[in-house]
Amino acid sequence: MRPKICLPIVASNRTETLLQARKMSELPVELVEWRVDFFEGEQEEIIPLAEEVNEAIGEKELIVTLRTEYEGGEKNGSRFDYWGGLHDLLRRDFAAYVDVEISRDEQKLMELRDAFSDVETKVIGSYHDFNDTPSEDRIIELLERARELGCDVGKLACMPKNSEDVDVLLSATAKMKEKQPDFPLITMAMGELGEKSRLYGGLYGSEVSFGCAGTASAPGQIPYNRMKEVFDKIYVGKKHIFLIGFMGVGKSSISRELAYLSRKPEIDTDEWIEKNEGQSIPEIFESRGEAYFRDAESEMLDELGAGPASIVSCGGGMALCELNIRKMQALGEVVLLTALPETIFERVKNSTNRPLLQGHMNVEYIRELMEKRRPYYERAATVQIVTDKRMLSDIAKEILEKSH
Repeated sequence: MRPKICLPIVASNRTETLLQARKMSELPVELVEWRVDFFEGEQEEIIPLAEEVNEAIGEKELIVTLRTEYEGGEKNGSRFDYWGGLHDLLRRDFAAYVDVEISRDEQKLMELRDAFSDVETKVIGSYHDFNDTPSEDRIIELLERARELGCDVGKLACMPKNSEDVDVLLSATAKMKEKQPDFPLITMAMGELGEKSRLYGGLYGSEVSFGCAGTASAPGQIPYNRMKEVFDKIYVGKKHIFLIGFMGVGKSSISRELAYLSRKPEIDTDEWIEKNEGQSIPEIFESRGEAYFRDAESEMLDELGAGPASIVSCGGGMALCELNIRKMQALGEVVLLTALPETIFERVKNSTNRPLLQGHMNVEYIRELMEKRRPYYERAATVQIVTDKRMLSDIAKEILEKSH
């Protein structure tokens, strides 16, 4: 699912607020959030100004948010009556969404939902942690709580301390989406480390990503034009055929046959990376390490989204990364080619371009490595094809039949 892009209005006065709103009306985004806690006017000015903002942004949807200091808002916002302001916004029923912090007062939140259950304005039940990343179970629990409290959307933002924290957030998002597929979610990891969640959260189930067109309203917000550039590549629909599997299963040979039969261009990911890096795969492993190479593989998938429908022969480790799996599944069919370890050995035993097998060129090591990778390959695959003792043309025809 392609996430909607939301941009914040963070202005202290009416003139600047409306100036930002009019600017955003001309940008290729879907949502605008007015952060009321930045506004230095009086309480009675909020509703009239919110209506002006709603008119100024044109066809875009408006989110009105009064973020508290406790959850990362401006100190200035503490002057306003939080629940009274939400009550007025829902009573007037012109904004697309209002943001309500679920940890602030559950009883008042439920009373608010009961009182305005018939309005069109939707409630985003939000939770923010600017210090840490909750556990996966806790993230799911908080999003579930937003749903139980009657919110129309669940939102959670947290601060990662490492890349593993970002993976925790994304995994929790995917599991919550599987558990409650009809409940809209907005999730993000903040700060520089959280960039992956803002660009690729849609692959896990997050439906909105907050960017910026100037001043950011939270740490780590990405310029909207960069977000759109990535979204235009990743969320383009299924058009490629990706061939994955252990080295030696026949990806290169089958790719050539598929390209011939389908009249689609053929791409070998290892060759692409070697050309871009100006080094062979063994040289990249030796000079920059495997982690660098895996990042290059992931970045390459973004570029494939901008190109024509192709037959893509993937390196043996492409499907070891969860993000890569989700990118490939978004961009096309993922075909897992399999073969017995003995078959693999016979096909690769004379190869000098297999860095992972250096010093381990034997059937037992191949079997052990294949077994470690099997769960990842099977998780990624939308189609599985056995290649032992089969003609290339038969394999390619089966792939084309199963990829439509």
